[in-house]
Amino acid sequence: MPLFSKLAGHLEKLAGDEGIVRAGPRPKSSRKAPGAGAAPGARQGDAPGTRGEGSGSAAPQAQRTSPSRTTGTPAKGPGREAAARLQAVLASGRLSVRSGRAPRARSLSMSLMDAVDVDADERASGARRPVRRNSISGAHPDSPNPSTRGMLTPLPLRGKQELSSGEEELLARLKAACQARDDAALQQALDAYLALGQDARSVAGFNRLLQTLQGASGSVPHMLRVYEEMRARGPAPNQQTFSTLIDAVCTRDLELGAAERSKEERQREQDECLRTALHLAREAHGVHVLLPTVGTYNQLLACCALAGRAGEAVQALALLEENVLITKDADSYRLLVEVFANSTAPAYEDEPAAERQARGLKACKRVFETFERVSGAMARIQPGSDAFSPARCECVWLAMLDAHFTLGDAAGAVALFERLLAARPYPTGALPIDEDVATTMVLGFVRAGDVRGAVQWLHQLHASALAQPSGHALEAVVAAAMQQQPADAAHLLCPVASALVVRDPLPMGAAAKCVQHLAGVLEKRKVWKQLPPADMSACLGSLQALTARVFGAYADAPRPLKSKGQTLPIAAVLRLVGQLTFAGRAVDAAAFFRLAVPVLRLADTTAPGCVSLMCDACHLPMAIADAALHAPSSLSDACVRFRALATLVAPAMRGMQGALLDAYHASITRLYEAASRDLGGDLRALALDDAAWQRVVDAFAATEGAAPLGDGPSASAGLGKLLTELARLPTDAGAPVRRPALDVARLYTFLDARYGAPGVALLQPWLAPDAPRAAPAAPRAHAAREASADGSASAARAAAAAAASAAAAAPAYMDGAVCARLPPVRGLDASLGSALQGLARAHGQLQADELYARLQASVARGVYASPGAIAVLINAFGRLSHVSRIDELYAMGMHVLASRPQEREWRTSHWVQLEDGMVTALSHASLGDRANTHRERLIAAGHVPSASAYAALIATIQERTDDAVVAEELFTESQRLGVRPTTYLYNTVISKLSRARKAEQALRLFDAMRGAGLRPSSVTYGAAINACVRTGDEVRATQLFAEMEAQPSFQPRVPPYNTMIQYYVHSCMDRDKALRYYEKMQQAGVRPSAHTYKLLLDIWGSIAPVQPDRQQAVFARLVADRLVGVQGTHWASLLHTQGTVLHDLDRALETFESIAEHAPGPRNSVSTVPDAVVYESLFSVFVAHGRTDLMPAYLARMTQQGILPTAYIANLLIKGYAQDGPLGLVEARRVFEAMIDPPAGIAAAGNHLPRHHGAGALGLHRERVAHGSRGHSVDRTNVLGALVNREPSTYEAMIRAELSFGNQDRALALFERMKARAFPAALVNRARAMFDHVGPRAAAA
Repeated sequence: MPLFSKLAGHLEKLAGDEGIVRAGPRPKSSRKAPGAGAAPGARQGDAPGTRGEGSGSAAPQAQRTSPSRTTGTPAKGPGREAAARLQAVLASGRLSVRSGRAPRARSLSMSLMDAVDVDADERASGARRPVRRNSISGAHPDSPNPSTRGMLTPLPLRGKQELSSGEEELLARLKAACQARDDAALQQALDAYLALGQDARSVAGFNRLLQTLQGASGSVPHMLRVYEEMRARGPAPNQQTFSTLIDAVCTRDLELGAAERSKEERQREQDECLRTALHLAREAHGVHVLLPTVGTYNQLLACCALAGRAGEAVQALALLEENVLITKDADSYRLLVEVFANSTAPAYEDEPAAERQARGLKACKRVFETFERVSGAMARIQPGSDAFSPARCECVWLAMLDAHFTLGDAAGAVALFERLLAARPYPTGALPIDEDVATTMVLGFVRAGDVRGAVQWLHQLHASALAQPSGHALEAVVAAAMQQQPADAAHLLCPVASALVVRDPLPMGAAAKCVQHLAGVLEKRKVWKQLPPADMSACLGSLQALTARVFGAYADAPRPLKSKGQTLPIAAVLRLVGQLTFAGRAVDAAAFFRLAVPVLRLADTTAPGCVSLMCDACHLPMAIADAALHAPSSLSDACVRFRALATLVAPAMRGMQGALLDAYHASITRLYEAASRDLGGDLRALALDDAAWQRVVDAFAATEGAAPLGDGPSASAGLGKLLTELARLPTDAGAPVRRPALDVARLYTFLDARYGAPGVALLQPWLAPDAPRAAPAAPRAHAAREASADGSASAARAAAAAAASAAAAAPAYMDGAVCARLPPVRGLDASLGSALQGLARAHGQLQADELYARLQASVARGVYASPGAIAVLINAFGRLSHVSRIDELYAMGMHVLASRPQEREWRTSHWVQLEDGMVTALSHASLGDRANTHRERLIAAGHVPSASAYAALIATIQERTDDAVVAEELFTESQRLGVRPTTYLYNTVISKLSRARKAEQALRLFDAMRGAGLRPSSVTYGAAINACVRTGDEVRATQLFAEMEAQPSFQPRVPPYNTMIQYYVHSCMDRDKALRYYEKMQQAGVRPSAHTYKLLLDIWGSIAPVQPDRQQAVFARLVADRLVGVQGTHWASLLHTQGTVLHDLDRALETFESIAEHAPGPRNSVSTVPDAVVYESLFSVFVAHGRTDLMPAYLARMTQQGILPTAYIANLLIKGYAQDGPLGLVEARRVFEAMIDPPAGIAAAGNHLPRHHGAGALGLHRERVAHGSRGHSVDRTNVLGALVNREPSTYEAMIRAELSFGNQDRALALFERMKARAFPAALVNRARAMFDHVGPRAAAA
């Protein structure tokens, strides 16, 4: 027997139920009397267009229905005639005859009418709702309502069923056009098909046409056009036609619901699709074409549920109940529940939300009650029915649970859940409590805004044996918890983390989110203040357990770590580690750090998120070491930090590679040097175990293995020092601290391969335990931190002054002083004196050694040159920085003076020459203090230095922070004393003023020089032009350059051309003008200097549009130029272009590594690259890319190559670290505090090579000697590897870093320290201006 007959009697019992009572006042219904206005064939007592719940009687059956049906008594099933009729209906696809039916009780659709805004008159009369003008559904003004059967315009007669040959061809073309997505071809094929004649058209062809169009994008308008054609010209649509059309329109409606559009536009298109779909369904029923499956009606209900359109849903339900071929399934009930749960339409104007929710809830309950009865009946009558399968029934229960939450009835949801919980074993039609039920309950509380209730339910489910919610539900709980205050969020996330830890398998999405957000909450300082210690410890414990599982799953992944979802939890944990270090919880910080490090091994260093992770991680080893200082200890700070690295951080480094390992190695080796210094080499106080010492030894071996190979192992530094000091530890069994047992075999292999026998000798105490050991060094007193920078510098200067006094052994009297080491003066050699006087010519110092040897041979016979001639030789050795010979020759000159006590005038004249020569020579040797001593001696005796001596003093000023001021003072002094200025003197002072951007004073002296009758030289013009371009006076600069070229005696030199080219490269950025002056230089026959090549590289590598090919061509010319060597500035230009301008880090690193291929040869042995300038450019590239993780490794590499850092490299470290957040700021402060200050008013030494102009300029070799003699000193305990003097720009960088974090108090303290350094006022004012432009972090603070 058909299913319809089995359910008829059972479903009729639902017809007597009363409708849902409306929740609120409503106008009285004007429903007509039964039968009034009903369409022909409609039965008395039924709403128009509706049928009883579950009834399926056809019209002929109504003629045989017993009278008892009018009184509500269930009728018997259909007979043979009705069955034959139904078979005919199923065969034909539509009902051609429709007759009246006996009155029946209200159906489910009628009982739900009261829950929606459908007017009773409209339902009774069958009047159509108005449609929007120009809508798709409005295209059929004659389209009927369900109640207007019999009043429809007849459709064309049914066409033939078989496809014609013409149809086959056009359908193939249409299919090809759809597959090719060719809209034009599709339109042509469609037009051709619709133009077919009546004889060539078939229903099957049109249906295939619709199915083909359904697969094309934007197909709904085409399909509706085909439908209109069928209505107008035939053939008549059948079941398949209407089903295809409704399916396409409903699919489009559901697609719009998921589309990313504005809400108004999406709602408008969805409404139009829904009206069109309902219109098509009504037309199908109006022409007695019943849709064959319930799925089509469910699609209509799904569209209504998506939009919350209860009225349209009731209309669709009425059509479904009218269909005698099918009945509702579980999906229909689920969709009806969702419709009324999502419905927002008020029943009347200003209906309160509470009433609307109550009305919707009553409708949902009515639907669900009906579903329970029907599903129970189906389970008894037809077990295993797919329409009411357990999976489908479960969805109805879940929808009802969700409806309770959506409509504000959490208690009802709990009650429904308790029904399930109390009904085990579960009744027929009910469902077991599985993951979906638990998920629905948890999500329900989340959506209701009760996140605490969701967490409580999660905790109860976790504590019971019931199913657990899905990962999606847990993610929702985590997201909802993050909407709370931070402390509340921590309380909520802690049990979520505990529940996730025991889940197997672990829901990675929810677990990763929980780790990310819980770590993010716990890193906030205010949470630490608000949470009790016990709660904080519980949160940290839960987070640590969950982090171990999540990161363990990451570590087991075969692919690299690079997605944002993976890196965010790791970044949050690393930030938490930083916060733990700030709180002094070194052990907790190290525990989380050990969990994160294995995951970092999988990081894809090309992904930006992973680069940021590595930068953060590189700061953490030292941060953990700093946190260990919070615990009380009798050891020094360096010892405590070293112990923390060796015991807490080192275990996490096993198997790690890259920047993080380099940073750890640099930190632990530096801290060991400091700890050993503090302990005097006696390591017993550190009390490390064997494993810790082995890790330290491994770190030293790795560091030493990466360094250039030296002469051999050193017992005073590096691995040699470590092994030597470890060998001093006692070996007695009862000793509390004993010599560690190391992996001797591995160390033996390393030392033997690197150093041979000397290296292996370091392992002698471990190879031969009974061999005698070196006596331990006497322990020193606990070493304090280095003295203040000012005190150290003052002590150094005092020592230098004492040395100067000792060098000038004889008193500085004009009478001279006899030197016992020299033979008596028997005579003076005039020819020798003339030869010495010849050294005064240009480049005469090249013969200084030869003439010195000749003088020494003559002195051995007691024959000397005159003191004035000796002064010339002193001057020559001053240019060569040969200070010992300067002092020796000065003593010789004073010895000669003492030999002629009677010749006072001669003695005075030669003494003045001798003292003047000392002023000049010591100035060139960068010994300004001693030079000024001789200057003051001359002035005190009533004499004055020469113009050349003053020029040398001015040209070589290096010790003052504002050397231009000193230069002006010296020049003013020379004029006051009556010194006649020379071109050289003017050149030097104008150059000093121009470099200090004191253009007005420089040009005033330039004009005074011409007024004094002195002809400016190319050097003078170059200095004046430089003064103009430094202040941006392009007009005056070009005028002076043209004037220089027009001079009859003009001798072209490189500096003026370089000055103009540099102005247009670095200031105005005008490539054409820069090249124009380079062409002038070539036309003048001036060969390019090293600085010229640097400017040419910048022309093509810094001025947009950058042309790297042209830059490489310039570099190739430089390499081929045998007179100019490749220097660090040239490599720096290439690195800047590739790394900073083109933002190609890999290429910049490749260029840096290629520097070794251009090592200087014999002809250019003084050009040492890479140098500090190259490293400075490389660090600038790292800062531009945010790759501070690479800085420690290259800083260590720099010091290993014997290149000491400068203040400008330290500035870049400060700037880069400050970009890494609070931990980076700590590291920036570490760099700043590791530097020293020279005495106030004294310029910082060792940061750059001396720059001299004019005839007194130093050669490159001479400059490097001077630089090395005054440079920084190596300090292995220093984070920079040396003691580096701060520059004014160092203070600016640190002040800017503090201000960027809102630390204005710290910034002000730094500014006060800067003012105390007696820097020039312009620099101080520039630093002061930074406080007027604080960064966003400062503004937020």
